[in-house]
Amino acid sequence: MFDNPSAKVKDFIDAMLETGMLPALKCFDVSIVRWVKMYRLTGMYHRLPKDKLVMGVALGVPAEADLLLVLLRLKLRGAFWQTAAIGRTEIGSAHRCTAERVNPLRSGLEDTFYLSGGSKVASNVPLIGQLVRYARQAGHEVILPQEFQPILGLAVLPAD
Repeated sequence: MFDNPSAKVKDFIDAMLETGMLPALKCFDVSIVRWVKMYRLTGMYHRLPKDKLVMGVALGVPAEADLLLVLLRLKLRGAFWQTAAIGRTEIGSAHRCTAERVNPLRSGLEDTFYLSGGSKVASNVPLIGQLVRYARQAGHEVILPQEFQPILGLAVLPAD
């Protein structure tokens, strides 16, 4: 069960906006995608949302490409989105589907310890390498974080 009463979400959104943060609205199932859309349509949130479609969490939406397409159909048109695929070997189809839609890819040990083939990894490097391959296989190039920050409307942070 995902605990998302409107008053609680509104308090979180207000606190983030007061501090200048760009809220990432994590959507674990179809109903949350629909709630996020409602937040905007009712004026609870005035910017286009940044939807993080979290797939593969137990009792949430499985990390499958066909289900990602359902979430995309239901989300607010024009809203930024990205996929956070959680799990083992099943996450590859959701990542490939995301890459085919020219959308930001993300992965890391906070999401999975496994490549899509089932090999366990000890760092983020092979996970990010896998995403780079998916993007290039879909005909896209990878951009640096400094290039992506303005797309999100964020100040560009200096590279380390």
